Amino acid sequence: MKINSQRSTVHRRWRGALGAGVGAVALLAGLLTAAPSQAAGTQSLLALGDSITRGNASCGYARDCVPNNWATGTNTAVNSIAARLRASDPSTTVTTDNYAKSGLLITGVAARIDAAIAAGVDPDIVTLLIGGNDLCNPDNGVKGDTYTMTTVPGFTSAATGIMNKIAAAWPQATVLVASVPNVASEWNNVKSTDGAAIWASQGFCRTTRGVDANGNQLTGTAYTNSVAAAAARATDYNSALASACAAAANDCVWDGGAVSRMPIPLSDLNTDVDYFHPNATGQAKIAATTWNAWGLPLTGTAPTPTPTPTRTPTPTPTPTSSPDTVAPSVRITSPATGTTAGASVTFIASATDNVAVTRVSFWSGSTKLGDATKASDGSWRLTVSTSAYPAGTYSITARASDAAGNEGRSTAITITR
Repeated sequence: MKINSQRSTVHRRWRGALGAGVGAVALLAGLLTAAPSQAAGTQSLLALGDSITRGNASCGYARDCVPNNWATGTNTAVNSIAARLRASDPSTTVTTDNYAKSGLLITGVAARIDAAIAAGVDPDIVTLLIGGNDLCNPDNGVKGDTYTMTTVPGFTSAATGIMNKIAAAWPQATVLVASVPNVASEWNNVKSTDGAAIWASQGFCRTTRGVDANGNQLTGTAYTNSVAAAAARATDYNSALASACAAAANDCVWDGGAVSRMPIPLSDLNTDVDYFHPNATGQAKIAATTWNAWGLPLTGTAPTPTPTPTRTPTPTPTPTSSPDTVAPSVRITSPATGTTAGASVTFIASATDNVAVTRVSFWSGSTKLGDATKASDGSWRLTVSTSAYPAGTYSITARASDAAGNEGRSTAITITR
């Protein structure tokens, strides 16, 4: 049995709540909680993606290890999304289907959806983690692009096609989309280890490593341009995924770049196999990061609806209000201008508005570094790994927005990498 009647109500209520915030929390609360008359039911989860979602190499050998994967895995040490769903509502049975495929590019996801459709899979929730191979697959042809990565138009078209195919097959499913893994952070930790030779022998992530399509090490400007191109491509992939999610006919929740902000230390990698795929600890961190970005673990029953009054109250005149045209004020409080950044840098901003600030983001010129998170002290913070950025001086600004769409911009600071 599925809880479709309740889910469709939740979908209508929270359509468009695409970030990690109140809307996303409420959306997952609706997914996890049944009304009293529907206390026992089934939720089905379909996982799409590449080798990460297959748990590849996480069991100590160079093969898939599905029990360890972050989405549908059964290893209690990983505490997968499926396991968290079960714990959030023990009265609901959670079933899983894992149609991810190792080595998959984003263009291959559509075929995996077709395979799930042919097998009769009918999910309530679909997770998607993709993009690592589009940055790193050694067989990813150049085809008119300077670097060995999937082109932005190709990635964007595929992302839109995935959402359209999901909507056609499973219009009531909620789609949970993760950002692209932080390959630059991973390589920064691997390059001084024995893993560097493994990456080179396998041809992993050529553009991020700064080597040409034949594996020859680039130097000088060619090297810095290659590394910068990989960083920019990851940002563009995330923009494509976020936009496709926002335009989806289904309820779709974007992780806000949470996975991309995850550092990937050696302790999270299987250093016995390839220094590339996450081990069980790394898989557990992906599960926790996506869960928290998409919504909090919630328990309990749905609140009882307030009965409709039998008496029609006297209407209260609605006061006329002027539209909000006042932009927020924002300034960067840390780091100080002229700071030399280390392996990562935490940007902090203070923002105020006549109504309320709804978002603060940090930018380097016209490149968005990411959306900040509001801290308990009211400041807005974003930590950025600098490993993918070439040496130089960068101009950083903060942008603050309110619910009316007004945007304020800070005075720029400069940092040196």
